[in-house]
Amino acid sequence: MKQLFWILLVLLANVALAQQSARVSGLVNVEDGIVAGTRVAIHLVDSDGVWGYEVDSVLPVAGTFSVTVEPLPSEELRPFRSGAAVLPGLQNEYLVTPDDVNFAQARVHMYVDQNDNELFDREIDDFYIGVLSLEDPVGFFSLLYVDRDATMTAIGVELTLRPGWNIFSVRFPEGASGPVYDIGPLVDDAVMDVFLP
Repeated sequence: MKQLFWILLVLLANVALAQQSARVSGLVNVEDGIVAGTRVAIHLVDSDGVWGYEVDSVLPVAGTFSVTVEPLPSEELRPFRSGAAVLPGLQNEYLVTPDDVNFAQARVHMYVDQNDNELFDREIDDFYIGVLSLEDPVGFFSLLYVDRDATMTAIGVELTLRPGWNIFSVRFPEGASGPVYDIGPLVDDAVMDVFLP
């Protein structure tokens, strides 16, 4: 029985290690400067497009930020049906295979941590409004977490997602015949143009 316990523990550790993390870093542009207590956070988005559960957050430093997200608990995942997440460029016009993939979607936001608890409180904390984009070439992105290998297929596009966090991006290179889609674990040219209402 003891040997079975250790085997299961090793298997669970290997599964956790196989889940890739992702990192988003870039610049913060705030017209009136960044307010003390501001955090750059990654929040999960529910099926209605409302962001809530905070995966991780950091304090911006000298107008820059870098936040890394680690594997999610399975209770935060839901079935990844074709078109379940609205993605920049593709919207909901794509197919997901296989059909037993579970996922979560996340976005980057900024808020002022009014009570210093390092977590977003919708009733207390002020949040910034604005646009999050990619700088060079210009584009947009969204974070997707999947619990197994998956493929997203749209007209002329086939993207492979690895278990763990994936950053879906669409860029519009100058002179290109159309948008360029990609999946990867890193974005290092994000730009947040935001303001406090």
